[in-house]
Amino acid sequence: MATKMTEKQKEQFYRKRRNHNFQSSAALDGLKTALVELADEQIFARIEALRGHYER
Repeated sequence: MATKMTEKQKEQFYRKRRNHNFQSSAALDGLKTALVELADEQIFARIEALRGHYER
């Protein structure tokens, strides 16, 4: 019997799915993109760095 996915598992699943869909869509347009996978901590650190840069 399959168990339900946790919220964290759902987030990771949909993030990977969204990345894959973006890459596939870009490939149809003739663009080559590298897959970038970041951990949650890395994402939040990057967002804070960008906020610091643009919210002067």
